[in-house]
Amino acid sequence: MRSRTLYASASLIVAGFLAYRMYALALQEELWGYIPLFFYLTLWAGVSLLVVQDAAPATRRRFGWSTAAGVLLGVGFPGYLPFPFLLLIAWVPLFLVQREATRTRTVFWHGFNAFLLYNILATFWVTNTAFFAGLFAVVVNSLLMCVPWLLFHWTSRMSPRVSYLALIAFWLSFEHFHYNWELNWPWLTLGNGFAQFPSLVQWYELTGVLGGSAWILAVNWLVMRFYLASRPRRFPLYLTLALIIPMAGSLLRYATYTPPPGDTIRVSAIQPNFEPHYEKFRSDGQSQLDIFLNLSRTALAASDGPVDYLVYPETSFSQIDESSPLLSPALAALQNELPADKLRYLVTGYAGYHLFGPEEPYSEAVRFYPARDGGEMAVERLNGAIQIDLETDDFQTYRKGVFVPGAESFPFRNVLFFLEPLVNSLGGSVAGYGTQTERTPLVGERAAVAPVICYESVFGEYFTGYVRAGAQAAFVMTNDGWWDNTAGHRQHLWIASLRAIETRRPIMRSANLGACAFIDQRGHIDSRTYYDQRGYLNGTMQLNDAVTPYVRFGDLTARVAMLLAAMALLSNLSRTLRRRAGSLQD
Repeated sequence: MRSRTLYASASLIVAGFLAYRMYALALQEELWGYIPLFFYLTLWAGVSLLVVQDAAPATRRRFGWSTAAGVLLGVGFPGYLPFPFLLLIAWVPLFLVQREATRTRTVFWHGFNAFLLYNILATFWVTNTAFFAGLFAVVVNSLLMCVPWLLFHWTSRMSPRVSYLALIAFWLSFEHFHYNWELNWPWLTLGNGFAQFPSLVQWYELTGVLGGSAWILAVNWLVMRFYLASRPRRFPLYLTLALIIPMAGSLLRYATYTPPPGDTIRVSAIQPNFEPHYEKFRSDGQSQLDIFLNLSRTALAASDGPVDYLVYPETSFSQIDESSPLLSPALAALQNELPADKLRYLVTGYAGYHLFGPEEPYSEAVRFYPARDGGEMAVERLNGAIQIDLETDDFQTYRKGVFVPGAESFPFRNVLFFLEPLVNSLGGSVAGYGTQTERTPLVGERAAVAPVICYESVFGEYFTGYVRAGAQAAFVMTNDGWWDNTAGHRQHLWIASLRAIETRRPIMRSANLGACAFIDQRGHIDSRTYYDQRGYLNGTMQLNDAVTPYVRFGDLTARVAMLLAAMALLSNLSRTLRRRAGSLQD
């Protein structure tokens, strides 16, 4: 016991030192890298050792199982080992905990332990944006994951024969819900776990990533049944078929897929490499513009022929008036300096604003500022994209539609209004940003292209909106430098491959700091740059007008799951009420 207390104390001391180290580095304006990961793990280890040191052997055994589940989930998710197959067994230890435990509180705490480790290992890097934002994301998302887990436990007591089917329904409903509410955070959708290996999940063109989540959970159930069965009989066959059929079919589709006939476009992506915490939004705008121009000229000169699109990252330029963007000094300079005989369209992300007219209705993101005439002017901030035709000077704009909770939006603002001072102090946005209700591609003579801004690329069904509106390819404009050189920017790159599979659209990424890349319609990364590498990337993209089943039907898998989840909940409630009524009669 003394040794456990000593180890726990040592872990907590190390966690305290790492917290102080992050504070000191922040004062010196230096990044944290992997320090948050070690902080979370040492803090978890110290608290866990203190909690379980006096526990019964059965409790320590369950704690070992739930810890193993969390480690398998976290390490199996892209970013560490290139081995997503760990996800196919990661739930088994957690299932064993649930089968043995009788109390709901026990099931909750061990589930929370597993999900906490999952979130720490897979998304600790969020803490590099802001400490409390990362801590909130890790803890709250772990608690939210416990909701479908506890519903599964409830069902196992009420209707044990359908409990694992209900778990799949509850979990998929949770993941779908996590795409579509104000506190959205679908990064850890289980189906994203195979993003690094697009050749294994070509069937996402039918179901989207939520079909992958259902498959992972179903395989885990089969593995557990095989492990527990005294006479396995049919389960080895079922498990083999569940593994081989989807992956073999996917590999065949990957090897034989041929894009439909279509035109191609030449594209140049620029990676300016401005560190976002301390450089991008502080350094001289003219020097940044010069870097953009120099990289652009080099990219255009290196191209085999005239370039159709030159693409810059998210928020490359600031203070752009949406109604008259070409009056911006930066955009005007680009129009004048870029060679029109070698380039047709410039596409760039920008940070801008919209000034409301006298009779124009205000949006929820409206802000009021003093006007020169002594009154007030109504303005909304924008995170947008613009396409400029260098031949005709025509332009099209697009507004980002999905925002990062806290950093770009204030979830449940009307209810949590009393937290506005805290959000402001943490660097978040209370008023939020102006947006648009529909996905609209940027249309030109060469192509119709989806202007996907950063976080939007994580939302599968949302992404299909561009395709249904006519997009033949997609440009992802992003700024992945907020997370330092950790797994975050790599995960974001690989997740884009899943959007290519779901929609069969080629994708080009232009990243300020992270990775520019060309991704084909199979999700294969044809070429890419690397973190902290200023430069450019030239390539071609084959356009596609065909519509996949997933584009046509969206997250149908989730809708079926929600129906099954509702049926399971009603059944549980009915059985619970009948049992209570029976106990009262007795």
